[in-house]
Amino acid sequence: MRIKVLVPTISYTPVLEYYNSHKDADEEPLQVLDRAEGGFKIDIPERDIPERNGYYMDSNYTIQQLRWENGFLKSMGYIGFSEKQTLLLYHSIANAIGENNVLLI
Repeated sequence: MRIKVLVPTISYTPVLEYYNSHKDADEEPLQVLDRAEGGFKIDIPERDIPERNGYYMDSNYTIQQLRWENGFLKSMGYIGFSEKQTLLLYHSIANAIGENNVLLI
């Protein structure tokens, strides 16, 4: 399941506010992904981060992430969002930019 945005830009603030006010209280908050492509991230709790040879992996493996590519939000081979998280993100974006401007594919 992927999200496709049909407008050239969106404001992150209303998306984050909607998502974080509708997620379960015990879930980590949605944040802006600080990568060149932009996107969204959710921190993985430290207790759930896999170790490799006694060391934590690259920082890309300590978060769930969706990056922008041609209007789509994609995991790009990293840890993506669960179906529940993706649905809530879709509703958050639809709330911010209108249902006519976003697709769930």
